[in-house]
Amino acid sequence: MMSDIKGRVLNPMAYDALLELATRIGGRYVSWVDQAPSEAAGRHWTYAHIEMQRQVRQVDPNDAEAVEAKRAELRELWATMPAHAPVMAA
Repeated sequence: MMSDIKGRVLNPMAYDALLELATRIGGRYVSWVDQAPSEAAGRHWTYAHIEMQRQVRQVDPNDAEAVEAKRAELRELWATMPAHAPVMAA
């Protein structure tokens, strides 16, 4: 395990867990794109997927606090994502 400047022990598996969670959420977004009733809805979920991936890529894998914060955010997102895409207002 590595130690950051503050001396906190970094668990390399924490970043791997973040990536796995992002992959799971990404799969849900892809499913929603496939279920989309319109091109606009499909684009919406595609862009949501891209934005989530962008945010995950910005996390420094050596910053334990940033990794844990993003994991917490994604755990909350995953817990609230229904299996089927939410109906979007027209």
